[in-house]
Amino acid sequence: MSKPTTKQRNNRILMAVIGVIAAAAVVVPMGLGLLTAREASRQSDLPAPTTTTAAPLTIRALPVRPVISAFVTTPEQCPAPEPAPPDQPTRICDISKTAVYELGPEGLRLDLTNVDSFLNPLTGVQLVQMTMTEESSKRFAEFTAARVGQQVAFVRGTTVVWGPKIGAPIDGQVLQLSGDLTADQAKEIATMLGEKR
Repeated sequence: MSKPTTKQRNNRILMAVIGVIAAAAVVVPMGLGLLTAREASRQSDLPAPTTTTAAPLTIRALPVRPVISAFVTTPEQCPAPEPAPPDQPTRICDISKTAVYELGPEGLRLDLTNVDSFLNPLTGVQLVQMTMTEESSKRFAEFTAARVGQQVAFVRGTTVVWGPKIGAPIDGQVLQLSGDLTADQAKEIATMLGEKR
């Protein structure tokens, strides 16, 4: 008699387990449905997602010209600045009026998103940092790749703000200018490069 009782007990346990699984199969999807409905109602309380667009550029495009020649001068002998059309060569001085640059026509214009000056804490050197748009950085990389070993000039109005020599193609959106600059000189350069529209 004990054998049928054990068999009956095992059958009852098996039936109970099957019943629990069946109940779970019904309850879990309903619960998930409730959670989904609750999440949807919560999301309807949230503001609608917004699409982001690039902020308009506030810095004037920066003309870059190839340097044909440059020579030392004094402020008194610096030629009077004359504006030149972008497609024409020009002859202008640098900020300190200690060098005269013969420049070719504009090679490109860089769209800048930020310009700043700061002291590099590791080297103690004053830096001017320009951040370009992605498109400008690509064009500048191509421009500098074609001019390795040559000098170029960043120009504002009738002034060469900076005239670096290209040692290698310059790739990337951030460009740092350094030299024997005081904090005031770095700030003046950054202000000119970051001239607003």
